[in-house]
Amino acid sequence: APQQVWEGLLDPGVLAATMPGCEKLELVGDNQYEGTLNIKVGPVQGKFQGKIQLEDIRPPEGYTMKVDGRGAPGFVKATATVGLSGEGDQTRLRYDGDAQVGGRIASVGQRLLDSSAKAIIKQSLDGLNDTLKARSSAAGGNEAVETAVLTPQPPSQTEFAARVAKEVAKDLIPKPVLIGGAILLVLLLLYLILF
Repeated sequence: APQQVWEGLLDPGVLAATMPGCEKLELVGDNQYEGTLNIKVGPVQGKFQGKIQLEDIRPPEGYTMKVDGRGAPGFVKATATVGLSGEGDQTRLRYDGDAQVGGRIASVGQRLLDSSAKAIIKQSLDGLNDTLKARSSAAGGNEAVETAVLTPQPPSQTEFAARVAKEVAKDLIPKPVLIGGAILLVLLLLYLILF
């Protein structure tokens, strides 16, 4: 299971198709990616151009990711570590990161920024999870089914905004929340998307 998740986390086509607001993500060199992300966080909306460098790569166990994203809404610089481990027929993803955010996007406030980031990561990881499950199911299927599975459609901007708003509202309204391994997976994709 970790190998399949590992391959998905390195495939720019799969990631771009599952990340809300991702307009482009491509491999431009050895372990180097560039992309464009169109996002809205609170009242701040805009495009970010980003570069991602993967270092300390240990297939299929993990890597360190350095991100530099810039756009009219501001900038993001981040470093994150990603780890995968098999647990039976499932894969646990561990993620830890540190980011600096500046510009207009930083003006929305840390709580709204965190909530929006979690919502975007959740949507991305849910999409990645669905894609990987479909890939696994189609492994024995025919070529047409497999091709359709490999090219999922990202949500429209309206669907994306509605999902983010729903997740932000859940996060801002105090109530007990059970956070599972899926949240860790969501945080990873948010970093990939935003940074």
